[in-house]
Amino acid sequence: MHLFIPLLTVVASFATSTAAQDGPVPPQMSLLYSMTALLGDRFSLGPIPTGDERIVIPIVGGSFHGPKMNGESTVLSFGADWRLTDAQGVIRPDARYNIRTNDGTNIYVRTEGYPLPDGRTMLSGKFETGSNGTYAWLNDVVGVGVLRRNGTTAVIIEMWHVGALNVDLSSARANY
Repeated sequence: MHLFIPLLTVVASFATSTAAQDGPVPPQMSLLYSMTALLGDRFSLGPIPTGDERIVIPIVGGSFHGPKMNGESTVLSFGADWRLTDAQGVIRPDARYNIRTNDGTNIYVRTEGYPLPDGRTMLSGKFETGSNGTYAWLNDVVGVGVLRRNGTTAVIIEMWHVGALNVDLSSARANY
């Protein structure tokens, strides 16, 4: 009987932890970077078939930093937000640009988003860089960001990495 009770406790513990893993598990978020992107003069493509208007806003520079991004880094001066105003009048950002870390790694960034009533814009981010470099892990990152306008000449973006708890991305790729 004395052996049965500890064994029952272990089985109950295992069953509880297994059942808990079957339920929803919220993602963990960690800061990728904070960025100030400088904007050039915008221009309109006019009315387009997929929406009311597309406005091109050149990204002409800026800087970013983050805990895994090796200090101060640069937003390169080629890229733009190809912002769409859809048929309902909703402004939808569609930006493609490049950033360079202070160790010289080039990273392509694509963000799309949706405006919030308070003036901020929620973004989803996708990253692409060399598959064998220091930042190869970014190729598998799901990014979520918040954009705030700083007048008409700059935007401030906080970009977050959304992931599962305790997951090593290098081993996750092998199991996909």
